[in-house]
Amino acid sequence: MYRLDVVTPLGNVFSGEVYQTVITTADGEIGILENHMLLLTNITPGKLRIEQANGEVKEMAVTYGVLDVAGDKVIALVEEVFELDEINVEEEKKILEEAKAKLESEGLTEEERAHYEKLKQRAEVLINLATAKV
Repeated sequence: MYRLDVVTPLGNVFSGEVYQTVITTADGEIGILENHMLLLTNITPGKLRIEQANGEVKEMAVTYGVLDVAGDKVIALVEEVFELDEINVEEEKKILEEAKAKLESEGLTEEERAHYEKLKQRAEVLINLATAKV
């Protein structure tokens, strides 16, 4: 078992002893067990699966952030966390369409293009997670 903290700019979302954490990173989905090697990596939009010490499993959607694995403590600093059944699909569809339209326009700076690519990826993942039949 190890301690996991999931933190957003608004505060702590989860804190507790866990058996395993599965999260999407820039290099793909990874699972973290006790005594995992030291790791600092970027989190990308996807599902966060927490297998708690008491046997309960908690699943959430997360957006961008940083994952720090250090010994018996793991910290996920993320921009946003959503309960899967609380994702506003209609709002995410609007964000997706706006991002696509902006990406089709000319004259975007590299920073603007990167911003709209991130918005597009975020919205696509959240829509997929909210509408998945699991």
